[in-house]
Amino acid sequence: MYKITLLLLSSIFCALPSYASGHFFPGPFSTDGRWMVNEDGKKLALAGVNWPGAGDTMVPEGLQYASIADTIDKVKSIGMNVIRLTWAVEMVDDIIDKGGDTDIKTSFIDVLGPKNGTAVWQAVMKNNPSFSSNITRLQVFDAIAAECAKQQIYVHLDNHVSKAGWCCDKDDGNAWFGDEHFNITRWKRALGYMADHGKGWPNLISMALRNELRQPSFDWHRDLQVNWDTWYGNMTSGADAIHKANPDLLIFFSGLGFDSQLRPIFSDDVLGSDINFDKSKLAYGNKIVLEVHDYDMGESSEFMITIDACARKEAKLTKNAFAALDPKRPQVKTVFPLVMSEWGFAQQVDQYQAMYASCLRDFLPQQQVGWMTWVLSGSYYTRSGVQDYDDSWGLLDHTWKDWRCPECIHRGLVPMVNATLIS
Repeated sequence: MYKITLLLLSSIFCALPSYASGHFFPGPFSTDGRWMVNEDGKKLALAGVNWPGAGDTMVPEGLQYASIADTIDKVKSIGMNVIRLTWAVEMVDDIIDKGGDTDIKTSFIDVLGPKNGTAVWQAVMKNNPSFSSNITRLQVFDAIAAECAKQQIYVHLDNHVSKAGWCCDKDDGNAWFGDEHFNITRWKRALGYMADHGKGWPNLISMALRNELRQPSFDWHRDLQVNWDTWYGNMTSGADAIHKANPDLLIFFSGLGFDSQLRPIFSDDVLGSDINFDKSKLAYGNKIVLEVHDYDMGESSEFMITIDACARKEAKLTKNAFAALDPKRPQVKTVFPLVMSEWGFAQQVDQYQAMYASCLRDFLPQQQVGWMTWVLSGSYYTRSGVQDYDDSWGLLDHTWKDWRCPECIHRGLVPMVNATLIS
C-alpha cells in the first residue's frame, strides 16, 4: 500500500500541467523578503483549512462519515489551495521504536474500545473502499496527500503535539521543550522522519516545527526555562533536522504565548545570551516562514464592528507579528513571510458577522498573507474523553456531509479566499 501510494503521488504530479498563472503550481519554494516564491519568482498565496490528525487515534478525523476524496472536494469547492495537516510525535515514536506503524483498526479499537472502535473502522472502510484491510495511520496521511495532489491542493504538515490528544492547555504535558510528554530528542527525530517521508508527497511544500509553544503548568516541571533563549536553541536545531532530511521544504517558526508573540524574532531585540535571530547565518535562512495564531479573546462581545475596534486589533497584531512584513517599520531588523496558520470561530451567523471575524476577513487579504482557518472537523472520533465529539467550530457539520453554516462559508469565507488568492 505504501509503495503504491508513493507511486500514485508521483504519477499524479507529473501529469499535472504547469500552473504558472494559477493558485497551484510546482515548487520547491523559498523566500524573498516578505514573499514565498517558486524558482521562477512567482509569489505563493495560501488560503486553507486545518485538518486534525493528531488526536488520540492518530488517524485524520472524519473518515467514518465521508471519504477522503469527498472531504477534499469540499475544500476545493470553495477555492482553498492548502490543508494544514496535523500530526503527533507519538505516531513516529511508535513506528521507529515498535518496529512499524499501527493499522487503523487496532488504533480505533485501542482508543474507542472493541465495539465502537470496530464500528468506526467498518464505516471508514466503507467510505474509503481503496483502503486495504491493514492500512496504517501514516498510510492514511499518504492517501490524503495523494488526493490533495490530484485536486491541486498543497499540504502543510504541522507537528501539533508530542503525545496524541486534544491541544492545547498549559497542563497537557505538550506545552514546552522538556515538558512531561515533550521529549526534545524524539521531537527532532520525528521532524526529520516526517520531512523525509514527505519526499514522496510532491505537493508537500512546508512543515511547521511546533504548534503553540506556551508556559507549562509548573506542577510538573519547575525548572523549565521558558524564554527566547531556550526557544532559539531548540527551534533552530529542529529546523536543522527538517532541512537535512528534505531541503526543499519551507519551515514554519512559531513564537511564544500560544504562538501570539513573534516580535523578538524579526526585531532588534536580543533573544538571550546576546543572541539575535539572524537568518543569514542559517543554512535554511531562505526557507523560514513565521506563523502566528489569533483567536477572539472576548473582543467581539466587548466591541461593536467599528473602524476604531478593528484598528486596535490590527495594531496589536502588527506589533506582535505583522510588522515582520515591513522593513520600514521601526525596530524591524529582518523581514519574513508570515502565515496565520490558525484563526477561527464557532460556525454561527452571528459569529461570522461579529467584530473578530469581520476584521480578520478584511485585514488578512489586505496584508497579503496566507492563512489556514481552524477547523475542518465537524466531529472527532474522540476528544477530551467524549467519543463522536461534535465541534461547533467545524466548517463541516457533524456528519461531514455539508457545511455547518452555509452563510458563514459562502458570504464570509469564500470572498476571503478569493481576495487572498487574487494575483
